[in-house]
Amino acid sequence: MPRLQVHVSDDGLRREVRSDGELPDLFFEMHPRDGAAAPEFESSDFALIAMLPIAMHAMADLHAEFEVDSTLLDGLDHFQDVWRAWRPDIFKKKSKISTDGEYVRSPNNNRTPKAVAAFSSGLDSTFTLSRHAKGDAGRAVRDVQTAVMVHGFDMPLDAADGFETLARNGSAICADLGVNLVTVKTNWRSIVPDWEMTFGAGLASVLHQFSKAHDVALIATEESYKNCLPVWGNSFWTDRFFSSSGLKIESDGGAYDRIDRARYVDRHRELVPHLRVCWAGPRTGENCGVCTKCVLTKLNFAAARVAEPWPFPQGLTSELIRGMTLKTWWQKQFLELILSKIENDRSIDAAIVRAVSERLAHSYAAREPKHFVTRSTTATPRTFGPLRGKFQDLLGFRRAQGRR
Repeated sequence: MPRLQVHVSDDGLRREVRSDGELPDLFFEMHPRDGAAAPEFESSDFALIAMLPIAMHAMADLHAEFEVDSTLLDGLDHFQDVWRAWRPDIFKKKSKISTDGEYVRSPNNNRTPKAVAAFSSGLDSTFTLSRHAKGDAGRAVRDVQTAVMVHGFDMPLDAADGFETLARNGSAICADLGVNLVTVKTNWRSIVPDWEMTFGAGLASVLHQFSKAHDVALIATEESYKNCLPVWGNSFWTDRFFSSSGLKIESDGGAYDRIDRARYVDRHRELVPHLRVCWAGPRTGENCGVCTKCVLTKLNFAAARVAEPWPFPQGLTSELIRGMTLKTWWQKQFLELILSKIENDRSIDAAIVRAVSERLAHSYAAREPKHFVTRSTTATPRTFGPLRGKFQDLLGFRRAQGRR
């Protein structure tokens, strides 16, 4: 049985998770930006969160050679049950977890709750950061003190220059909003199975390392509640299972789709030039403007009537739309939503609307994408068996296919 040990550098900025070679070694390095305070080490809970998907895939039990928060242990039990039901091909075994002890942290009633937010400089996380910093989240508003950007997730570890460019844009957004930025470098993605189904655990493990000075951690939802898909690496269905007695994990922004989010961010024009959404193009830290993610974002901007200039090297053209690759049901669903918003909007160029309609028509005729739900090549329609029809009904796929 792998026995997890946590090793922290003297300055507290590097944290390593080891298991005597039974599982891959893991590291996190903290890099405060622009005078931000370094996160103080408080507990080793993050290590268990980070290593659990790896252990489940390896069909291994785990022993944590440290105390673990009792609330977190309860949540991880539920997390395993959910993912064993959803994706037994990845989460092959429910791992038994033993520890050197348990603890519960008493709430700190002497301070106003502080929040930390996962941040990528993309549209979703910028929407979350800005609406809280501007006090526009109603009763859900949180006092966000720190934004955390990860090097090693969307931006590979070997793309150091690209990450620095990305971080500079993130710093500009954070400076405008009065939020501190800390970047975290980690090899977690390189050792975890099926990144797209597990990255929620990676995000939570990073955010838990800020629990000393924060009480709430925000993770932006991928889409709105009505357009979301539950079987995904992070969602409001499962993020809550990473909460502990001292750090509550909250999914944010689910009442808004990406068009709504683009419209909100446009109210704060100083943020728009620094948005970076591209993860499939060259790892330069800039938007390539031609990958599917970039083209979909341009269409969201058009649907939201975001004024140009946009943070892309070229404009939105019919040729880009017709040439766009749709590899996932997720991308196809986004394009369907965009069409529903622009097809009767006379402010949108008719050629753009026609190109979107033609691209979807081609998708229906070609029965693309071949894989259901995710970017993962392991997730085919057969993977989900009888659940497939229910998910299609939920998300309107059958209705969309009927328009062929």
